[in-house]
Formats: sequence, C-alpha cells, structure tokens
Amino acid sequence: MKEKIKNVVMDSLQEFNEEADEDKPLEISKNTILLDKKGELDSLDFVTLVIIIESNIFNKLGKNITIVSEKAFSKKYSPFKDVESLTEFIAELLENEK
Repeated sequence: MKEKIKNVVMDSLQEFNEEADEDKPLEISKNTILLDKKGELDSLDFVTLVIIIESNIFNKLGKNITIVSEKAFSKKYSPFKDVESLTEFIAELLENEK
C-alpha cells in the first residue's frame, strides 16, 4: 500500500508542476523538501498540493482522507517536511481508517 501512496504523491507533484505558473518546478523524488526552511513551497502552494493529493487519493485509492489535521500538527516531527514523511503519514492515516 505504501508504494501505491508514494506513486499517488509523486503523480500529484507532477500535476502540481503542470498547474503551477512557476519558473522552477518542484523536483519529483521521495526526498523533495515540501514544508521546511529549505522547502520551495509557500503556504498557498502547500495547500494547493495537499488538495491535489487528497483528490488523487480519493480518485485512485477510493479513500477519503484529510491530511492537514490536529493529528498532523501534534506529531513530534512534521509529516510535511518531505515526500517520504508525507507518504508515511498518509499510510498511517489510511491504516487507522480501517
């Protein structure tokens, strides 16, 4: 399941790059920094990416989740730092949904 989630996140990054009017697209890898001091996303870009990911999770996996929640902000380490941590967090959300 984690591999499917990672693919959805990577596809979502590609979709974000296609929709964004950015001169420099986001790198598409598991190490891409999302929301961190070194990240390339501003808050609006981050919200846009989250919406794309949530929509793609629903469309491709048939699961309706909310990524940005109290649970996400109560974690010791941010699940939004990079693609790998976000993938882990989404897998946790989907596992707890069962």
